[in-house]
Amino acid sequence: MKPNEWILNETDADLPLMARVLGIGETTARVMANRGIRTKNAALAFLAPDISRMRDFFLLKDAQKAIEVVSAAIRDEKKIVIYGDYDVDGIMSTVILYKTLHAAGANCEYYIPHRVDEGYGMNLQAVEKLAASGAGLIIAVDNGISAIEEIAAARALGIETVIIDHHEPPTDNPPNEPSHSLEAADKKPADILPDAAAIINPKQADCEFPFKEMCAAGLVFLFADAFASFHRERVSDATSPADTEFGLRDEALALAAIATLCDIVDLVDENRILVTAGLAALNANKLINPGIGSLITVRGYLQKPIDTFAVGFILGPCLNATGRLDSAELAVKLLLTPAEDTENRMKLAMNLTALNDARKNLTAECFDRAIKTVNEGAKEGVEGIEGIREESVIILTDPLAHESVAGIVAGRIRDATCRPTILLTKGNSMFKGSARSVEGYNIFEALHRHRHLFHRFGGHAMAAGLTLAEENIEILRHVLNDECELGDEDFRQKFLYDGEILPDEITLELSDEFARLAPFGRANREPLFVARGLYAQSVRIINEKKTLIFTFVCNNGKRLKGIAFGLNEKYAEIYAAAGANKTGGITLDALFHIETNVWNNVAGVQVRLRDFRVH
Repeated sequence: MKPNEWILNETDADLPLMARVLGIGETTARVMANRGIRTKNAALAFLAPDISRMRDFFLLKDAQKAIEVVSAAIRDEKKIVIYGDYDVDGIMSTVILYKTLHAAGANCEYYIPHRVDEGYGMNLQAVEKLAASGAGLIIAVDNGISAIEEIAAARALGIETVIIDHHEPPTDNPPNEPSHSLEAADKKPADILPDAAAIINPKQADCEFPFKEMCAAGLVFLFADAFASFHRERVSDATSPADTEFGLRDEALALAAIATLCDIVDLVDENRILVTAGLAALNANKLINPGIGSLITVRGYLQKPIDTFAVGFILGPCLNATGRLDSAELAVKLLLTPAEDTENRMKLAMNLTALNDARKNLTAECFDRAIKTVNEGAKEGVEGIEGIREESVIILTDPLAHESVAGIVAGRIRDATCRPTILLTKGNSMFKGSARSVEGYNIFEALHRHRHLFHRFGGHAMAAGLTLAEENIEILRHVLNDECELGDEDFRQKFLYDGEILPDEITLELSDEFARLAPFGRANREPLFVARGLYAQSVRIINEKKTLIFTFVCNNGKRLKGIAFGLNEKYAEIYAAAGANKTGGITLDALFHIETNVWNNVAGVQVRLRDFRVH
């Protein structure tokens, strides 16, 4: 197997000038320049992501109209139903909006579709059910932008709708649709929008909001904040409950931050501000939302900082697990349970944790079957699963898999093989699946070319969902692999690193400076560096935790701790090939993040290795 590719992110920025003007080190200046931050104003805004810098909500198309429609529904005592979604973004959007409208005295309920029984987004049966229950206004959050038929049905039944969504609107020019004239080729695709009373979505073609990459909960936070101000101005008695109960802003910020991190949107601009402010609010008061506080307690993080790792790997999966294995209503109920109902909150939090444990077991079992098939080839006694070895695009069928974990497992197979992967599970009459892709291969466009094979299909460049008949699976396998132009060079992991650094330059001060660039995530990668000739004096191998602990010795005699996760097999291969002792005495070139480790209340710098080679 070829080694992973390390690619230097080169910059022509004047790093000494940046460092001097901003009062930072040149290494930190390099990282900022590599993230496209090249002006003083942009740099200052990046280093100080203050909530006051949030853009005006009313730049969003239909912002004023949405507030007026919702306010009128409350004034007219209409029943309002928030139509949410079963992932963290949909859950948080529902909770933020429900609390806001409830504080304003609205007759308000929520509806979360069941992932397996109903699928994503609005459906006609649910609309009819809500109409029969007396709903006068439906507010769709984290869905609705594609619900043309469903919103038309709602209007016919006398129900108004408002949409707060962040997904791409459907257009009259699908990807790779042939153009039959020069005029058609030059024509920009037009949005096909539902006939809603108001649509808040920055991705609408004629929306002037400059930042397009917010998640739904971020947009709901902006709506709730503006709505609260609008409502306050119309409350004549300043001591009325409708005014005093609007102490929700910090709580809404915290919930929006969790959704923003879990939805993996770009952590720049509005999203960076939301996450920074929301995590600060959550760490200042871990019971800011009592339900989240219970989950933090059950997960053992009451005395630990809630950072991007805690949200992404500790809290978020528990919230998501409800929609995967049960109903996301469980998570909404937890987040709406009042502070005084401690017993119920703790029971719900433990239930979410148990569901996540079950989800992890299902995921592990499915991944083990899938990776065995990939490694050993097709149809070699792997119960319940079929696939073909050495495909450019891997397509696996696993009737034993729970459909809710198909996307997770497809992503892990993609990570392990560096190949686009589709995992299909058996439904009632069709196979349902999830696709995960690699950079350079637009899985949505590849599938869209053969959309006649699917009963349902949707997604984007890196991920997609599909439903198809069993007889079309082999057809899909062959057409995708015949058309795929990926080659051997594409089937290895690529790391874009910020620069080379001498071991002696890795200090606690540098780690603290990098912390100012957090939160890290999509579009704001965690700084990644290469050091060559790192002498590993000792290596502790903990195979049961898939962990390696290094003690490096630098040229000046300083000791540097290193830690690596999931690289035990790789280390075993390289020390054996080099004829080295597995417990140390090997010199490496290493690719790593620089971070602070606190042990016994003493902070020290360490490196977290992502890859390594024998020097």
